[in-house]
Amino acid sequence: MGRLKRVWLAVWGWWLRIWSQIRPGRETRRGVFWAAAVTALVAALGGGWELKSGFGRWVDITFGLLIAVLGIALIALVTFLLLSLFRILPKWLSGVVIGACLFVSLVLPPSGFVFVPLAIFFGATLATVLNGRFREAHRSKKILTIVLGVAALAGCVTLVTILAGDGVNEDGIKLPQTGSPEPAPLRAPNPSDSGPHSVESLFYGSGTDLRRPEYRTKVALKTHTVDATPFFKDFKGWKEKVRRLYWGFGVDKMPLNARVWYPEGAGPFPLVLIVHGNHDMAEFSDPGYEYLGELLASRGFILASIDENFLNSGVTDLPKEQAARGWMLLEHLKLWRQWNTSPGNPFFGKVDMGNIALMGHSRGGEAAATAALYNKLAFDPDDATIALNYGFAIQSIVAIAPPDGQYKPAGEPRRLENVSYLTLQGANDADVSSFSGSAQFDRVKFSDEHGPWFKAEIYAYRANHGQFNTVWGRSDAGEPLGRYLNLKPLMNGEEQRRISKTYISAFLEATLHGKREYLPLFRDYRVGRAWLPKTFYMNRYFDATYQPLADFSEDADVTTATAKGGRISAENLSVWREEPIPTRSNDRGYNGVFLGWNREHNNKLPSYSITLPPDMKGTLLALSLAVTDEDAPQPGKQKSEAEDSNKEPKDETTDFTVELETDKGAKAALPLSRFGTLMPLFRVRFTKFAMLDDYAYKKAAEPIFQTFELPLKAFGVDDASHLRVVRLRFDKTVSRVVILSQMGLESGNM
Repeated sequence: MGRLKRVWLAVWGWWLRIWSQIRPGRETRRGVFWAAAVTALVAALGGGWELKSGFGRWVDITFGLLIAVLGIALIALVTFLLLSLFRILPKWLSGVVIGACLFVSLVLPPSGFVFVPLAIFFGATLATVLNGRFREAHRSKKILTIVLGVAALAGCVTLVTILAGDGVNEDGIKLPQTGSPEPAPLRAPNPSDSGPHSVESLFYGSGTDLRRPEYRTKVALKTHTVDATPFFKDFKGWKEKVRRLYWGFGVDKMPLNARVWYPEGAGPFPLVLIVHGNHDMAEFSDPGYEYLGELLASRGFILASIDENFLNSGVTDLPKEQAARGWMLLEHLKLWRQWNTSPGNPFFGKVDMGNIALMGHSRGGEAAATAALYNKLAFDPDDATIALNYGFAIQSIVAIAPPDGQYKPAGEPRRLENVSYLTLQGANDADVSSFSGSAQFDRVKFSDEHGPWFKAEIYAYRANHGQFNTVWGRSDAGEPLGRYLNLKPLMNGEEQRRISKTYISAFLEATLHGKREYLPLFRDYRVGRAWLPKTFYMNRYFDATYQPLADFSEDADVTTATAKGGRISAENLSVWREEPIPTRSNDRGYNGVFLGWNREHNNKLPSYSITLPPDMKGTLLALSLAVTDEDAPQPGKQKSEAEDSNKEPKDETTDFTVELETDKGAKAALPLSRFGTLMPLFRVRFTKFAMLDDYAYKKAAEPIFQTFELPLKAFGVDDASHLRVVRLRFDKTVSRVVILSQMGLESGNM
């Protein structure tokens, strides 16, 4: 015991000698104080600059400084009181340091807890070096001070550089040549080119708008206000007063404002409304679709970009505003119906009210679908005291990166019928990171196989959320969180908007002008490759002639098909189950069949077959397929026994054989790759820090579906009445797990 005590005393004595040599002096405290204070001041100025409350930049900066002073002082006081109980550290110093850490972390979460300590270390070492007694200090203290100072400065510079930069350009996909034959380019004019019409523009609105000069002094048509109080019955108190102070009106007098681009000439021209989504209410979003307004007006459409900025987030937020966004679109359509029949109005007789499309971006995309639903209802499903009864001839809907389920009418997902639907989504969308529009796509149904309707979706790699609107830009998060986003992989804004121009223009030409020659673009994006920026795409398409053979949600029996009398069987699969289709953080709410195979050490051929009932119609077999990142074990083994079964890189494309069998027993087989390329997952690095990706986005990718249309004649089958068995033979790619969400038949005659 005495020996152990002597060792301890020797170690303790050694430490006391070292500590006496390197112990920080009083000047260190001053350095720590000023480093923490300056860091907090910079954070306060930056936070105020990015606040954008709409009340002016100096108000924002003053507010930031005030919050910094009061917040740090309050935290310092609390810290003082706590530390006074234990009499540990210098109270004022600890309070300022902890307050600065917390405040900077609020302004720039979570970097404050890293940046402030680094700044403190640098401030402490700098103050020590500048102290006149530093030359007299022991050599070990000098070395340690300089090393810590350089390290702290390097850490600060590194963190600032990372946050100020665009990020890393990591390719989530590296594809070899696929071997799939390219279809012939579409023989039609480029839909993103300007049309023959001269373009006019004007503003309409209340004429009294406090924040928007264009809707105050520049309006060509003055409009009435609408009372949205029934949608906001519980919105009262100071939050309501602040919003009323800022906008100059409350929810009882919401204006009908819009900027309009229209073709010169008598018309009548189809009418298209587009509405933005939720963005900073002081950074107005409706001017961001001018590029679409100019294009579509030149091609013979009237486009109105609707102002709903007063529904957006700001100093205070409106609760449950999603329903009102859709309702406002229908109130705008009432204006257009009135103007079209009013002699002397600039739009008298100029509007084709039988051909209307609604478009929206982000929450606006969900609002467009809500409006299409409300348009056919007599009463609001959440409050039947609100009468609807609109009945407009809405032919088509465009949803750009929409959420889904933020608003559920009567608690149910929106189900739309007999309306054409297009949704666009960027794989690098850091705001709506799951392809939510695809869920709405699946809930669009057609009741008449002879109808003109179709639905399509396009998913583009390296496209984000904001660049579809010129105001929103490259960052999908407001400051300071936007500093963490990985922007380097993104295509530039002009390229991304070429996607929306091409698809939206072609969609409206097809649905409102009847130019069906553009339909192949929605069936297979490759026919328009010359019109689109160079990147990877996935697309889906179904039309009114589609008849489901199997959609895997009819019952719990994996051997039954959706088509009455159809039967399903499988052989030698290692994965065969029906379950909800996953997204990044949840699931789509409906089932697909998961099919996995592994032939690496197995010669048995896996297959999946559907036996059709008699008298089916159609000339095209349509498959909706996606790959997963799941490993397929050997048949008969559990996943844990896979023994590194999937050595093939998942960035490879997937291929297998499709075999058709007729009622006379004739068989014909072709590879899936003859009709398109089943792409791998589009992996995305959303943020500059992998840890944040794992926390905020859960997964680097989610399954995205592609439609493959297989003409029966390519197999020597005239039509589906002679077709008895569709068999998928997994004989090409060695190992994979895919999801089949739908299999059906189409006429292909649209």
